[in-house]
Amino acid sequence: MRKLLTATLVGIFCPVLASAFILPTRTILQKTSDNAGSGIYAIEQEVQFANGDDTIHVRETWLIDNDRTMRLTVTGTKELQGSFRMQFLYAGGQRYTVINGSKKNEKTPDDFLEKYLNFRSPEVFANNLAQLKIIPHGGYSKRILAKKGEDVKYEPESWVRYSRTGGVVNYAFGTPTPEDDKNSNPGLWIEQDQFVIRKIRLPSQVEMTADNYNQFAKGLYYPRTRTVRWGNNTATIRLISASARPATAVAQFQPSSLDINTKLDGLEKLSAKEAIIEFYSRFR
Repeated sequence: MRKLLTATLVGIFCPVLASAFILPTRTILQKTSDNAGSGIYAIEQEVQFANGDDTIHVRETWLIDNDRTMRLTVTGTKELQGSFRMQFLYAGGQRYTVINGSKKNEKTPDDFLEKYLNFRSPEVFANNLAQLKIIPHGGYSKRILAKKGEDVKYEPESWVRYSRTGGVVNYAFGTPTPEDDKNSNPGLWIEQDQFVIRKIRLPSQVEMTADNYNQFAKGLYYPRTRTVRWGNNTATIRLISASARPATAVAQFQPSSLDINTKLDGLEKLSAKEAIIEFYSRFR
């Protein structure tokens, strides 16, 4: 009964929320970046791919310093044990890996999703959103404060509004998609109360939702569950653990530290093969 009453009240007051005071973009992104913690973290998670008769689970081990500096090791579990492994290093806008015993590097994919949970700098965060055309260039600029109380005016920013996602009220950034448009506009949804990302949609139409946030060491807030959807494909991510690592772990962010050769043999007979390869090519 309480949930029903809450849903009814939200439905009644949503029109009011739409015209209510909204914090400046600068404040929202600053508070969200603060929730990305500080220092180096180790993140263990399971990724599940469901495709036809296949339900495939792989284990991801992340070492994360910030949105641009990370290391990922992927290993197969169950039916992929010993027959599927990958390793990536992200540094300086490049993604490094080892294929056939040789180190390769290329530009980090445009649809790289993990960075959105790990922006430590609100300025960098805002610049990334501007490149996606979710907010305008200059949308993060500091406003000139009025010298007199009577000169203070609330000037809403046209690119942010209130919206509900995942059962909570969010700051929704981006232009709403017209009902008759085939493709949805890119956007970002940040929970109003906790200042954590609940959903992001990129121009390529890939969407990631994040739920069940917990607080970990050094101020890190991280989601227990995530869902990535693109085309007809879905990947579900379940957090296993998140822990702080010593500063000495920075040595593992050097390309020379890569020690796992890519192995994809276990995917050959799986109907989920193409979805898994696309996931790690585009979003990792």
